[in-house]
Amino acid sequence: MVSQNNSLPSSVTMTSREIAELTGKRHDNVLRDIRAMITQVYDLQDNSVLSYQGIQGVTLELDAQTKRIASISLDKDHTLTLLTGYDAKARFKVIQRWQELEAALSTPSQAPSQYITSALPYAPAFEIQIAESAARILRMSDTSKIRMLSSLCDAKGINPNFLPAYVDEPLVKAITTLLKEMDHPLGHHVARVVNPTLEKLGILEHLSRKGRGNEIKRFWNLTAEGLQYGRNETSPNNPRETQPLFFVDRFPELLQRLEAFIADHALLTTNPQ
Repeated sequence: MVSQNNSLPSSVTMTSREIAELTGKRHDNVLRDIRAMITQVYDLQDNSVLSYQGIQGVTLELDAQTKRIASISLDKDHTLTLLTGYDAKARFKVIQRWQELEAALSTPSQAPSQYITSALPYAPAFEIQIAESAARILRMSDTSKIRMLSSLCDAKGINPNFLPAYVDEPLVKAITTLLKEMDHPLGHHVARVVNPTLEKLGILEHLSRKGRGNEIKRFWNLTAEGLQYGRNETSPNNPRETQPLFFVDRFPELLQRLEAFIADHALLTTNPQ
């Protein structure tokens, strides 16, 4: 059997069967996900029962007849690492269950004092929720979401290899790059004309954040409508800002709308065509 987690009583774990029940997944699929996670986190060379020996916080229950894994119990860290690949509703249910388990430890008669946990919610779980909220508010691309979760794993000392190495998304480029590659006159008027026009069209919007000296920093973000023409990546200048990038294959359609609006409103003294 694999050794128990020394930080909490051995009873404070969550079984793969309970995770399956909470998330609505088949138990064999949960077992598969757990084994894949452990293999990636600990860089295991094989996925046999013996390879789990010595991993704290992971306990195996073997079938008496087949000697195969019948169930796997995980401590909190392993459970929440597993949940990174599950949808928000499933994660929420399991996190709630963990809070119930910890609440049961808050009564001294139920557990030794060294096992009594804080009443504060589990920090990494909230960090994941904050990251998800930020990604949703900023309408970040899947690539940026993966990058954000990878940074969170690095900060917590978790091997991020279980995350996808890349996301298959359409080719995108900055609008200045696209215009200059076409040798389009608007390539010289992006800040003064193009971006404000895209804002009027409902494609871009200005968002803001506080800088170090409480000064307001403004940056562009693709709106919900604008996401049909591109995606929001984390800015190379500051990870707290977004950089709109535009789909190469859909840019001609957007450029037509842009040129028509500029011509109709005489935003340039010379025709951009």
